[in-house]
Amino acid sequence: MKKLIFKLIPYSLSKRTALLISSLAFATVIINMVVIFFFEYASSFSTAEKYVDSQHKIMSSDLAESIITDDIYSLFTMIETVSQAIPHIDNIAVFDAEGRYVTDAKVRPDKLTSTISPILLTKDISAGKNRLGTITFYINRESIIRQITGKLAELFLINIAVVIMGALIGVAIASRMTKPINDLSRQISHLDVLELPYRFSISEYASKETKDLQNMIEKLSYRLKDAIDRIGEQQKEIHRGERLAYLGTMSAGLAHELKNPIMAISLILDNVAEEIDDNSQWQEDFAVIRREADRLVFRLNEFLDYSKPVNLRYDEIRLSALIEFIKGQTYRKVFSSMDIIFTAESDPLLVTDKDKISQIFTILLNNSAEAGASKILCSFNESEDAVGIEYEDNGCGFKEEDKAKIMLPFYTTKPTGSGLGLAICATIADAMGATVNIAEKQGRGAKFVIRLPKKPQL
Repeated sequence: MKKLIFKLIPYSLSKRTALLISSLAFATVIINMVVIFFFEYASSFSTAEKYVDSQHKIMSSDLAESIITDDIYSLFTMIETVSQAIPHIDNIAVFDAEGRYVTDAKVRPDKLTSTISPILLTKDISAGKNRLGTITFYINRESIIRQITGKLAELFLINIAVVIMGALIGVAIASRMTKPINDLSRQISHLDVLELPYRFSISEYASKETKDLQNMIEKLSYRLKDAIDRIGEQQKEIHRGERLAYLGTMSAGLAHELKNPIMAISLILDNVAEEIDDNSQWQEDFAVIRREADRLVFRLNEFLDYSKPVNLRYDEIRLSALIEFIKGQTYRKVFSSMDIIFTAESDPLLVTDKDKISQIFTILLNNSAEAGASKILCSFNESEDAVGIEYEDNGCGFKEEDKAKIMLPFYTTKPTGSGLGLAICATIADAMGATVNIAEKQGRGAKFVIRLPKKPQL
Protein backbone atom coordinates (compact mmCIF):
# COMPACT_ATOMS: atom_id res chain seq x y z
CA MET A 1 0.00 0.00 0.00
CA LYS A 2 2.78 2.37 0.94
CA LYS A 3 4.65 1.61 -2.31
CA LEU A 4 1.48 2.27 -4.31
CA ILE A 5 1.03 5.64 -2.59
CA PHE A 6 4.64 6.59 -3.30
CA LYS A 7 4.18 5.62 -6.97
CA LEU A 8 1.17 7.92 -7.22
CA ILE A 9 3.09 10.87 -5.75
CA PRO A 10 4.74 12.92 -8.53
CA TYR A 11 8.52 13.45 -8.45
CA SER A 12 8.42 17.17 -9.21
CA LEU A 13 8.27 19.44 -6.16
CA SER A 14 5.95 21.88 -7.93
CA LYS A 15 3.54 19.06 -8.83
CA ARG A 16 3.71 17.73 -5.29
CA THR A 17 2.83 21.20 -4.00
CA ALA A 18 -0.08 21.45 -6.44
CA LEU A 19 -1.26 17.96 -5.44
CA LEU A 20 -1.10 18.92 -1.76
CA ILE A 21 -3.03 22.14 -2.32
CA SER A 22 -5.65 20.33 -4.43
CA SER A 23 -6.03 17.52 -1.90
CA LEU A 24 -6.48 19.94 0.97
CA ALA A 25 -8.95 22.02 -1.03
CA PHE A 26 -10.97 18.95 -2.08
CA ALA A 27 -11.04 17.67 1.51
CA THR A 28 -12.20 21.11 2.61
CA VAL A 29 -15.01 21.02 0.01
CA ILE A 30 -16.20 17.59 1.18
CA ILE A 31 -16.19 18.63 4.84
CA ASN A 32 -17.92 21.87 3.90
CA MET A 33 -20.64 19.96 1.97
CA VAL A 34 -21.29 17.62 4.91
CA VAL A 35 -21.49 20.49 7.39
CA ILE A 36 -23.80 22.49 5.11
CA PHE A 37 -26.02 19.44 4.51
CA PHE A 38 -26.66 18.86 8.20
CA PHE A 39 -27.07 22.57 8.83
CA GLU A 40 -29.59 22.97 6.00
CA TYR A 41 -31.43 19.83 7.04
CA ALA A 42 -31.81 21.07 10.59
CA SER A 43 -32.74 24.54 9.36
CA SER A 44 -35.41 23.22 6.94
CA PHE A 45 -36.98 20.98 9.59
CA SER A 46 -36.99 23.85 12.07
CA THR A 47 -38.64 26.13 9.51
CA ALA A 48 -41.30 23.54 8.75
CA GLU A 49 -41.95 23.05 12.45
CA LYS A 50 -42.37 26.81 12.95
CA TYR A 51 -44.82 26.95 10.06
CA VAL A 52 -46.81 24.09 11.57
CA ASP A 53 -46.96 25.75 14.98
CA SER A 54 -48.00 29.05 13.43
CA GLN A 55 -50.75 27.51 11.26
CA HIS A 56 -52.02 25.37 14.13
CA LYS A 57 -52.48 28.43 16.31
CA ILE A 58 -54.25 30.29 13.50
CA MET A 59 -56.72 27.54 12.63
CA SER A 60 -57.13 25.80 16.02
CA SER A 61 -60.51 27.43 16.73
CA ASP A 62 -61.79 26.71 13.19
CA LEU A 63 -60.69 23.11 13.50
CA ALA A 64 -62.53 22.72 16.80
CA GLU A 65 -65.69 24.28 15.35
CA SER A 66 -65.62 22.05 12.26
CA ILE A 67 -65.26 18.91 14.40
CA ILE A 68 -68.08 19.97 16.77
CA THR A 69 -70.44 20.72 13.87
CA ASP A 70 -69.18 17.70 11.98
CA ASP A 71 -68.41 19.93 8.99
CA ILE A 72 -66.02 17.58 7.16
CA TYR A 73 -65.94 19.64 3.98
CA SER A 74 -64.78 22.82 5.77
CA LEU A 75 -62.25 20.74 7.66
CA PHE A 76 -60.92 19.23 4.41
CA THR A 77 -60.75 22.61 2.67
CA MET A 78 -58.83 24.10 5.58
CA ILE A 79 -56.18 21.42 5.88
CA GLU A 80 -55.79 21.17 2.09
CA THR A 81 -55.05 24.90 1.91
CA VAL A 82 -52.55 24.66 4.77
CA SER A 83 -50.78 21.62 3.24
CA GLN A 84 -50.16 23.58 0.08
CA ALA A 85 -48.96 26.65 1.98
CA ILE A 86 -46.40 24.95 4.21
CA PRO A 87 -43.28 23.69 2.38
CA HIS A 88 -42.32 20.01 2.57
CA ILE A 89 -45.81 18.99 3.92
CA ASP A 90 -46.82 15.75 2.28
CA ASN A 91 -50.23 15.48 3.98
CA ILE A 92 -52.32 16.62 6.97
CA ALA A 93 -54.73 14.23 8.70
CA VAL A 94 -57.37 14.86 11.37
CA PHE A 95 -58.39 12.26 13.95
CA ASP A 96 -61.14 12.43 16.58
CA ALA A 97 -60.62 12.17 20.31
CA GLU A 98 -60.66 8.40 20.12
CA GLY A 99 -58.08 8.33 17.34
CA ARG A 100 -60.49 7.51 14.51
CA TYR A 101 -59.75 8.90 11.05
CA VAL A 102 -61.80 11.94 10.11
CA THR A 103 -60.24 13.35 6.94
CA ASP A 104 -56.90 14.31 5.31
CA ALA A 105 -55.74 16.81 2.75
CA LYS A 106 -55.42 14.21 0.00
CA VAL A 107 -58.43 12.08 0.90
CA ARG A 108 -56.35 8.90 1.14
CA PRO A 109 -57.29 7.16 4.36
CA ASP A 110 -55.57 3.96 3.22
CA LYS A 111 -52.25 5.69 2.53
CA LEU A 112 -51.84 8.98 4.32
CA THR A 113 -48.26 9.59 3.08
CA SER A 114 -46.19 8.49 0.10
CA THR A 115 -42.84 8.91 1.81
CA ILE A 116 -40.95 6.02 3.32
CA SER A 117 -40.08 7.63 6.64
CA PRO A 118 -42.04 10.86 7.13
CA ILE A 119 -41.55 13.22 10.01
CA LEU A 120 -44.75 13.39 12.07
CA LEU A 121 -45.82 16.45 14.02
CA THR A 122 -49.06 15.92 16.00
CA LYS A 123 -51.05 18.75 17.59
CA ASP A 124 -54.17 18.59 19.78
CA ILE A 125 -57.52 20.07 18.74
CA SER A 126 -59.25 21.43 21.82
CA ALA A 127 -62.27 23.50 22.77
CA GLY A 128 -61.53 24.96 26.12
CA LYS A 129 -60.37 22.11 28.27
CA ASN A 130 -62.07 19.48 26.14
CA ARG A 131 -59.85 17.53 23.78
CA LEU A 132 -61.74 17.02 20.53
CA GLY A 133 -59.06 15.25 18.52
CA THR A 134 -55.65 15.60 16.91
CA ILE A 135 -54.19 16.94 13.70
CA THR A 136 -51.03 15.28 12.30
CA PHE A 137 -48.69 16.97 9.86
CA TYR A 138 -46.67 14.59 7.63
CA ILE A 139 -43.39 16.33 6.72
CA ASN A 140 -41.72 14.90 3.63
CA ARG A 141 -38.11 14.10 4.61
CA GLU A 142 -37.22 13.26 1.01
CA SER A 143 -38.41 16.69 -0.15
CA ILE A 144 -36.13 18.37 2.36
CA ILE A 145 -33.19 16.21 1.23
CA ARG A 146 -33.92 16.90 -2.46
CA GLN A 147 -34.00 20.65 -1.84
CA ILE A 148 -30.73 20.55 0.11
CA THR A 149 -29.10 18.27 -2.48
CA GLY A 150 -30.01 20.70 -5.24
CA LYS A 151 -28.41 23.58 -3.36
CA LEU A 152 -25.36 21.48 -2.55
CA ALA A 153 -24.92 20.45 -6.18
CA GLU A 154 -24.71 24.08 -7.24
CA LEU A 155 -22.39 24.88 -4.35
CA PHE A 156 -20.27 21.81 -5.12
CA LEU A 157 -19.76 22.91 -8.73
CA ILE A 158 -18.77 26.38 -7.56
CA ASN A 159 -16.33 24.90 -5.01
CA ILE A 160 -14.84 22.55 -7.61
CA ALA A 161 -14.26 25.53 -9.88
CA VAL A 162 -12.57 27.32 -6.99
CA VAL A 163 -10.47 24.21 -6.27
CA ILE A 164 -9.35 24.01 -9.89
CA MET A 165 -8.46 27.70 -9.88
CA GLY A 166 -6.63 27.22 -6.57
CA ALA A 167 -4.74 24.24 -8.00
CA LEU A 168 -3.67 26.25 -11.04
CA ILE A 169 -2.60 29.14 -8.82
CA GLY A 170 -0.81 26.63 -6.57
CA VAL A 171 1.05 25.21 -9.58
CA ALA A 172 2.08 28.70 -10.62
CA ILE A 173 3.20 29.61 -7.09
CA ALA A 174 4.98 26.27 -6.65
CA SER A 175 6.76 26.72 -9.99
CA ARG A 176 7.88 30.18 -8.93
CA MET A 177 8.98 28.87 -5.53
CA THR A 178 10.93 25.94 -6.99
CA LYS A 179 12.43 27.88 -9.91
CA PRO A 180 15.51 29.03 -7.90
CA ILE A 181 16.17 25.42 -6.82
CA ASN A 182 15.68 24.17 -10.39
CA ASP A 183 18.03 26.88 -11.69
CA LEU A 184 20.62 25.93 -9.08
CA SER A 185 20.26 22.22 -9.92
CA ARG A 186 20.60 22.93 -13.64
CA GLN A 187 23.75 25.00 -13.11
CA ILE A 188 25.26 22.26 -10.95
CA SER A 189 24.48 19.60 -13.58
CA HIS A 190 26.32 21.65 -16.24
CA LEU A 191 29.23 22.51 -13.95
CA ASP A 192 32.69 21.80 -15.34
CA VAL A 193 35.56 21.03 -12.96
CA LEU A 194 37.77 23.37 -14.96
CA GLU A 195 35.42 26.26 -14.06
CA LEU A 196 35.87 25.86 -10.29
CA PRO A 197 35.40 27.81 -8.09
CA TYR A 198 31.94 28.65 -9.40
CA ARG A 199 29.53 31.45 -8.57
CA PHE A 200 25.91 30.39 -9.01
CA SER A 201 23.16 32.75 -10.14
CA ILE A 202 19.63 32.38 -8.73
CA SER A 203 16.58 34.64 -8.60
CA GLU A 204 16.58 37.43 -6.08
CA TYR A 205 13.21 36.29 -4.70
CA ALA A 206 14.65 32.87 -3.75
CA SER A 207 13.94 31.71 -0.22
CA LYS A 208 16.49 31.99 2.59
CA GLU A 209 16.98 28.20 2.59
CA THR A 210 17.74 28.23 -1.14
CA LYS A 211 20.25 31.05 -0.73
CA ASP A 212 21.88 29.21 2.17
CA LEU A 213 22.15 26.12 -0.05
CA GLN A 214 23.69 28.27 -2.80
CA ASN A 215 26.29 29.70 -0.41
CA MET A 216 27.12 26.25 0.94
CA ILE A 217 27.59 24.80 -2.56
CA GLU A 218 29.76 27.76 -3.57
CA LYS A 219 31.94 27.23 -0.49
CA LEU A 220 32.18 23.53 -1.38
CA SER A 221 33.25 24.48 -4.92
CA TYR A 222 36.07 26.62 -3.48
CA ARG A 223 37.13 23.73 -1.22
CA LEU A 224 36.97 21.32 -4.15
CA LYS A 225 39.09 23.70 -6.22
CA ASP A 226 41.67 23.87 -3.43
CA ALA A 227 41.64 20.08 -3.07
CA ILE A 228 42.10 19.58 -6.82
CA ASP A 229 44.94 22.11 -6.85
CA ARG A 230 46.61 20.36 -3.91
CA ILE A 231 46.24 16.98 -5.59
CA GLY A 232 47.73 18.44 -8.77
CA GLU A 233 50.67 19.87 -6.84
CA GLN A 234 51.14 16.58 -5.01
CA GLN A 235 51.16 14.71 -8.32
CA LYS A 236 53.73 17.14 -9.67
CA GLU A 237 55.83 16.63 -6.54
CA ILE A 238 55.54 12.86 -6.91
CA HIS A 239 56.64 13.01 -10.56
CA ARG A 240 59.41 15.43 -9.66
CA GLY A 241 60.50 13.15 -6.82
CA GLU A 242 60.54 10.15 -9.14
CA ARG A 243 62.65 12.04 -11.67
CA LEU A 244 64.99 13.27 -8.95
CA ALA A 245 65.27 9.78 -7.47
CA TYR A 246 66.20 8.40 -10.87
CA LEU A 247 68.61 11.27 -11.44
CA GLY A 248 70.11 10.78 -7.97
CA THR A 249 70.69 7.09 -8.59
CA MET A 250 72.28 7.82 -11.94
CA SER A 251 74.39 10.63 -10.45
CA ALA A 252 75.58 8.39 -7.61
CA GLY A 253 76.78 5.78 -10.10
CA LEU A 254 78.48 8.41 -12.20
CA ALA A 255 80.09 10.04 -9.14
CA HIS A 256 81.45 6.68 -8.00
CA GLU A 257 82.93 6.04 -11.43
CA LEU A 258 84.54 9.51 -11.58
CA LYS A 259 85.88 9.59 -8.06
CA ASN A 260 88.40 6.77 -8.49
CA PRO A 261 90.13 8.25 -11.59
CA ILE A 262 90.35 11.66 -9.91
CA MET A 263 91.92 10.12 -6.81
CA ALA A 264 94.38 8.32 -9.05
CA ILE A 265 95.26 11.60 -10.78
CA SER A 266 95.83 13.24 -7.39
CA LEU A 267 98.20 10.44 -6.29
CA ILE A 268 100.14 10.60 -9.56
CA LEU A 269 100.31 14.37 -9.24
CA ASP A 270 101.80 14.05 -5.73
CA ASN A 271 104.44 11.62 -7.02
CA VAL A 272 105.35 13.86 -9.93
CA ALA A 273 105.61 16.86 -7.61
CA GLU A 274 108.16 14.97 -5.49
CA GLU A 275 110.27 13.94 -8.53
CA ILE A 276 110.67 17.34 -10.23
CA ASP A 277 112.75 20.21 -9.02
CA ASP A 278 111.37 22.77 -6.63
CA ASN A 279 110.18 24.97 -9.46
CA SER A 280 107.73 27.54 -8.19
CA GLN A 281 105.84 27.68 -11.47
CA TRP A 282 105.35 23.91 -11.51
CA GLN A 283 104.40 23.85 -7.88
CA GLU A 284 101.76 26.56 -8.44
CA ASP A 285 100.28 24.60 -11.34
CA PHE A 286 100.31 21.44 -9.26
CA ALA A 287 98.53 23.31 -6.45
CA VAL A 288 95.82 24.50 -8.84
CA ILE A 289 95.33 20.98 -10.21
CA ARG A 290 95.27 19.51 -6.69
CA ARG A 291 92.76 22.16 -5.50
CA GLU A 292 90.43 21.55 -8.44
CA ALA A 293 90.70 17.78 -7.97
CA ASP A 294 89.82 18.19 -4.29
CA ARG A 295 86.86 20.35 -5.26
CA LEU A 296 85.64 17.67 -7.67
CA VAL A 297 86.03 15.01 -5.00
CA PHE A 298 84.09 17.19 -2.56
CA ARG A 299 81.23 17.59 -5.06
CA LEU A 300 81.25 13.89 -5.84
CA ASN A 301 81.11 13.12 -2.12
CA GLU A 302 78.05 15.37 -1.93
CA PHE A 303 76.36 13.33 -4.66
CA LEU A 304 77.22 10.13 -2.84
CA ASP A 305 76.03 11.46 0.52
CA TYR A 306 72.70 12.49 -0.97
CA SER A 307 72.12 9.17 -2.73
CA LYS A 308 73.00 6.99 0.28
CA PRO A 309 70.43 6.21 3.00
CA VAL A 310 70.93 8.13 6.23
CA ASN A 311 72.38 5.90 8.96
CA LEU A 312 71.75 7.33 12.40
CA ARG A 313 73.57 6.61 15.64
CA TYR A 314 71.75 8.04 18.62
CA ASP A 315 73.52 8.98 21.84
CA GLU A 316 72.52 10.87 24.95
CA ILE A 317 74.15 14.29 25.02
CA ARG A 318 73.58 17.59 26.76
CA LEU A 319 72.81 20.59 24.58
CA SER A 320 75.93 22.39 25.83
CA ALA A 321 78.09 19.40 24.89
CA LEU A 322 76.41 19.23 21.47
CA ILE A 323 77.24 22.91 20.87
CA GLU A 324 80.88 22.34 21.82
CA PHE A 325 81.01 19.32 19.51
CA ILE A 326 79.61 21.42 16.63
CA LYS A 327 82.22 24.10 17.30
CA GLY A 328 85.01 21.55 17.27
CA GLN A 329 83.84 20.04 13.99
CA THR A 330 83.11 23.27 12.14
CA TYR A 331 85.80 25.78 13.25
CA ARG A 332 88.03 25.39 10.25
CA LYS A 333 90.26 27.85 8.45
CA VAL A 334 87.52 28.63 5.93
CA PHE A 335 85.26 29.82 8.75
CA SER A 336 87.92 31.72 10.69
CA SER A 337 86.94 35.02 9.05
CA MET A 338 83.35 34.77 10.37
CA ASP A 339 82.13 35.71 13.84
CA ILE A 340 80.12 32.65 14.94
CA ILE A 341 78.00 33.03 18.10
CA PHE A 342 76.11 30.19 19.84
CA THR A 343 73.51 30.99 22.55
CA ALA A 344 71.33 28.67 24.63
CA GLU A 345 68.95 29.50 27.50
CA SER A 346 68.87 25.96 28.94
CA ASP A 347 70.81 22.72 28.83
CA PRO A 348 68.35 19.85 28.20
CA LEU A 349 69.37 16.23 27.71
CA LEU A 350 69.00 15.12 24.09
CA VAL A 351 68.98 11.75 22.37
CA THR A 352 70.31 12.50 18.89
CA ASP A 353 73.03 11.87 16.32
CA LYS A 354 75.62 14.56 16.99
CA ASP A 355 77.58 13.80 13.80
CA LYS A 356 74.52 14.42 11.60
CA ILE A 357 73.70 17.64 13.47
CA SER A 358 77.28 18.75 12.96
CA GLN A 359 76.98 17.91 9.25
CA ILE A 360 73.91 20.13 8.94
CA PHE A 361 75.74 23.03 10.60
CA THR A 362 78.80 22.46 8.41
CA ILE A 363 76.67 22.77 5.27
CA LEU A 364 74.92 25.90 6.58
CA LEU A 365 78.23 27.52 7.58
CA ASN A 366 79.77 26.65 4.21
CA ASN A 367 76.80 28.31 2.44
CA SER A 368 77.13 31.39 4.66
CA ALA A 369 80.85 31.64 3.85
CA GLU A 370 80.15 31.39 0.11
CA ALA A 371 77.42 34.06 0.52
CA GLY A 372 79.99 36.49 1.98
CA ALA A 373 78.62 36.42 5.54
CA SER A 374 80.80 37.86 8.32
CA LYS A 375 78.56 37.09 11.30
CA ILE A 376 76.60 33.97 12.26
CA LEU A 377 74.10 33.79 15.14
CA CYS A 378 72.85 30.37 16.30
CA SER A 379 70.27 30.48 19.12
CA PHE A 380 68.87 27.36 20.83
CA ASN A 381 65.45 27.48 22.58
CA GLU A 382 63.93 24.57 24.47
CA SER A 383 60.23 23.61 24.20
CA GLU A 384 58.29 20.72 25.72
CA ASP A 385 59.45 17.99 23.33
CA ALA A 386 61.96 19.68 21.04
CA VAL A 387 64.75 22.21 20.71
CA GLY A 388 64.22 25.09 18.31
CA ILE A 389 67.31 26.41 16.53
CA GLU A 390 67.42 29.73 14.69
CA TYR A 391 70.38 30.11 12.31
CA GLU A 392 70.98 33.63 10.93
CA ASP A 393 73.73 35.16 8.83
CA ASN A 394 74.35 38.53 7.20
CA GLY A 395 75.30 37.22 3.76
CA CYS A 396 73.63 38.01 0.46
CA GLY A 397 70.56 35.91 1.33
CA PHE A 398 68.03 34.55 -1.16
CA LYS A 399 65.73 36.13 -3.68
CA GLU A 400 62.04 35.80 -2.92
CA GLU A 401 61.40 33.59 -5.95
CA ASP A 402 64.19 31.20 -4.87
CA LYS A 403 62.94 30.56 -1.31
CA ALA A 404 60.29 28.03 -2.33
CA LYS A 405 62.81 25.93 -4.29
CA ILE A 406 66.01 26.36 -2.32
CA MET A 407 65.60 23.08 -0.41
CA LEU A 408 65.09 21.03 -3.58
CA PRO A 409 67.97 18.87 -4.81
CA PHE A 410 70.08 20.19 -7.70
CA TYR A 411 68.63 23.68 -7.33
CA THR A 412 71.35 26.25 -6.71
CA THR A 413 71.79 30.01 -6.97
CA LYS A 414 75.61 29.78 -7.07
CA PRO A 415 77.56 29.47 -10.34
CA THR A 416 79.66 26.59 -9.03
CA GLY A 417 77.14 25.04 -6.62
CA SER A 418 75.79 21.51 -6.88
CA GLY A 419 72.40 22.28 -5.35
CA LEU A 420 72.74 19.38 -2.90
CA GLY A 421 73.87 21.06 0.34
CA LEU A 422 70.47 22.15 1.67
CA ALA A 423 68.82 19.06 0.13
CA ILE A 424 71.20 16.90 2.22
CA CYS A 425 70.27 18.96 5.29
CA ALA A 426 66.57 18.32 4.61
CA THR A 427 67.20 14.58 4.07
CA ILE A 428 69.15 14.25 7.34
CA ALA A 429 66.53 16.25 9.26
CA ASP A 430 63.70 14.16 7.83
CA ALA A 431 65.45 10.93 8.86
CA MET A 432 65.83 12.28 12.41
CA GLY A 433 62.24 13.50 12.65
CA ALA A 434 63.49 17.08 12.57
CA THR A 435 62.66 19.92 10.17
CA VAL A 436 64.76 22.54 8.40
CA ASN A 437 62.90 25.49 6.87
CA ILE A 438 63.91 28.84 5.49
CA ALA A 439 62.33 31.75 7.37
CA GLU A 440 61.75 35.45 6.78
CA LYS A 441 64.55 37.71 7.97
CA GLN A 442 64.54 41.45 8.47
CA GLY A 443 67.38 43.06 6.62
CA ARG A 444 70.28 41.41 4.81
CA GLY A 445 71.09 37.72 5.09
CA ALA A 446 69.40 34.35 5.38
CA LYS A 447 67.56 32.68 8.25
CA PHE A 448 66.83 29.00 8.86
CA VAL A 449 64.64 27.50 11.57
CA ILE A 450 65.46 23.97 12.73
CA ARG A 451 63.20 21.92 14.99
CA LEU A 452 65.15 19.10 16.65
CA PRO A 453 63.17 16.57 18.74
CA LYS A 454 64.65 15.77 22.15
CA LYS A 455 64.12 12.08 21.53
CA PRO A 456 63.81 10.10 18.29
CA GLN A 457 60.32 9.21 17.13
CA LEU A 458 60.55 5.43 17.28
